Formats: sequence, C-alpha cells, structure tokens
Amino acid sequence: MSASGREAVLARIKAALGNRLLTEAEAASIEKRMKSPPVGPRPGISGEAIEQFIAKAKGNLFTVERVVSLQLLVPAVKRLLEGVDGIPDISVAPALSHLGWPTDWDINVGPGRRIEPISVTPALAGIAETGSVILLSSSASPTSLNFLPDVHVVVLRASDIVGFAEDVWARLRSENVDWPRTVNIISGPSRTADVGGIVVRPAHGPKAVHIVLVDD
Repeated sequence: MSASGREAVLARIKAALGNRLLTEAEAASIEKRMKSPPVGPRPGISGEAIEQFIAKAKGNLFTVERVVSLQLLVPAVKRLLEGVDGIPDISVAPALSHLGWPTDWDINVGPGRRIEPISVTPALAGIAETGSVILLSSSASPTSLNFLPDVHVVVLRASDIVGFAEDVWARLRSENVDWPRTVNIISGPSRTADVGGIVVRPAHGPKAVHIVLVDD
C-alpha cells in the first residue's frame, strides 16, 4: 500500500470514530485492563508442571535432557556431538558464552552465520500446557540462532516453566521492561503439512531441537 493510500484509510477510520476524547473514567478503565487483563478459562494441568512440560515437549518431537547445573551444559553439548567428524563448529548466544567452551572448537558468539550445524540459546520460559518454549530476541540471544542451524539447543531453567502462555505475558509486564522486538514460541523441530496434509520434517528451520533443562 502506498503512503497516500495508507493515509486515506487512516483518515476514513478517524472519521468513522469521530474526534471525541476519552473521559477520565474510560481512560482509567482502559489503563486498568492493560495492566491487569482478565484471565480466561484454562485447562487443568495433571501433576507437576515440569513433568507435564517434559511429556508435552517430547510429544512435540523435542528431545529433553535434564541436568543439575548450568555448568553441565557444555558436557551435554559434547554428548550431542559424539561421533561428529572434525572440529565442532557451533554458534553460542552471548548470554551463554561464559561457560567454558572448549578452546579447540570453532565457536561463534553472536548472530547466526547461516552455516553453523548447531546453535545454543537460552529460553525465557517453558509452557507446561503445550510443551513449547519462549525465546526473546536481544543482543544476548540473537533470533537468527533459533532458525538457521540444523540442531538447535535450547537452555531452559526448571524454575522458568509456567503453566500457561498467559503466565509469560504477565511476567513480562511485571518486570516493567521494554518488550523485545521478537518473541518466538517454538513447539518442536520445523515441519509442515501444507502439501496434501502430509507432515514433512524438516521444512524451514532446525531438523532437531534439544532442550537442556537445568534444575535450580
């Protein structure tokens, strides 16, 4: 749409709405709803949220490994690379660059290069209802690392598992920080069923997604 066309559409919308200003009560009602949105009905979660998350994640074709400390992330990645010929070539989000990665590996810290076979990034949260993980874009965790490699390793703290997606938005609002440019909800390796309803995997992203679940 051209700039003039866009202005014409906006002008018609404004004309239809009129120029009436909000009353103080209306403005206060909108502000209250934005800060404390109503909660809709939610399905029940059977058992512990963490156990349901793991079960749902595996159902989404994630693989999941549980470790007792973030310091065990590097050994977990080493196990993934067992049997790989040559020097490992991985991309690591800057937020995880301090964990003592092997000096004889090719390590890219920063955005994806479109050639890395594996990337390692942190997650903001996991959702027990769906087995999905939430990743935020930032200089510490570039979004390109979520989609360019063949294997995506997602690091998730057990304490960051919530029941529902709405809990994630409430957390972001409560932290009073600027929302990131991108919020990615990932529910397994890339796949599509666009052609003939036949599931094809991979389609347009990582062939495998491995969650390293870190106990606190």
